[in-house]
Amino acid sequence: MILEATSLLLVQVNQYIHQVDGNPVGTADPVIIGNISQVENSSVAAELENKMVLTLVNFSEEAALKNVAAASRSPSGSISYQNPPVYLNLYLLFSATYNNYATALRRLAQVITFFQSKKTFTLSNSPGAVTNISPTTDLTLHVDLLTLNYEEVNNLWGSLGGKQLPFSMYRGRLIEIQDRRLLDIGGRIEQVDVQAQGVVS
Repeated sequence: MILEATSLLLVQVNQYIHQVDGNPVGTADPVIIGNISQVENSSVAAELENKMVLTLVNFSEEAALKNVAAASRSPSGSISYQNPPVYLNLYLLFSATYNNYATALRRLAQVITFFQSKKTFTLSNSPGAVTNISPTTDLTLHVDLLTLNYEEVNNLWGSLGGKQLPFSMYRGRLIEIQDRRLLDIGGRIEQVDVQAQGVVS
């Protein structure tokens, strides 16, 4: 679901930039998914050059949603058991790798403007964004801009092993991860027999 969620954002932001720039159909997308730490790696640098690169740099579990019941009841009355889902926050980095600094700043502003205008993403409000997800999938992503202080910026780019580029960081909430396999199936307890035991004095 992580790839599907990031792909949904990718398609949406590219559609927005193409519309704003007035690009004809078939124009190469300005935003791609890639590992920005590889931007100086000669074997992949050409793919990442002169683009806005979307990178997943971290994720965290949403602790407030950890205590979910493992058992659920079906309409027929049977009880099924499966491990509760994990809800993740994704930390998404948009980095501008353009050789022209003015172009990099313009693309960065377009990304920020896009997420200012649209903060919640679902399959229903993002038609045609992702074709490999079932329409019945419950995918909802809320995107918030994160502001990093100087120390956090230094740590971020230091961990990525490269020079700092024009960038913006977002938190995407919440991605549900769950294996749908059942651990066990049982029936309801409909009657309890209580037998009196003799009391030894």
